[in-house]
Amino acid sequence: MKKTENENPIFLDSEKLFGIAINNYLNKNGANWKILKSEYRFCYLDFVLINLNNLYSVYLEYKERNYSYGYTHYNTLFISLRKYGAIKRHYNNCYIVWDFSLQQKNDDQFYYIKYDEQLFNTFEKDRNKNRLLIPSKFCKTGFENLMTEMIDAIPNCNFI
Repeated sequence: MKKTENENPIFLDSEKLFGIAINNYLNKNGANWKILKSEYRFCYLDFVLINLNNLYSVYLEYKERNYSYGYTHYNTLFISLRKYGAIKRHYNNCYIVWDFSLQQKNDDQFYYIKYDEQLFNTFEKDRNKNRLLIPSKFCKTGFENLMTEMIDAIPNCNFI
């Protein structure tokens, strides 16, 4: 008999764990947000968070990563040029996350950056590998910092 995800909920992938962590943060802080996970495996982004008071939406792309070859830090992170194009055209209010913290058990190894068209236009494109290279010096760190920037800073009322 083939087991499905619902029959064995113990094995969760990193995206689901990340979604649960966000949901726990939202519940703990009484925020009126809803998080939705893309059901399409090849969707360009993984999550949308919607403020239920004013329908303000934030998109998230989550990448769990491990360091290779003994590295403990990378000077450059990346996303595919295809994903970059989708974000640029359709998902402007987007955060991109690279999570090395699961391997390192260190919240400083949780990197994120908010999409900014002017900034991203300055980043190098590696056309051979189809990647947008993002210098890690432009990234911020920490899950709590991401939540504060992304959710707590947005008012739970109309903007006007």
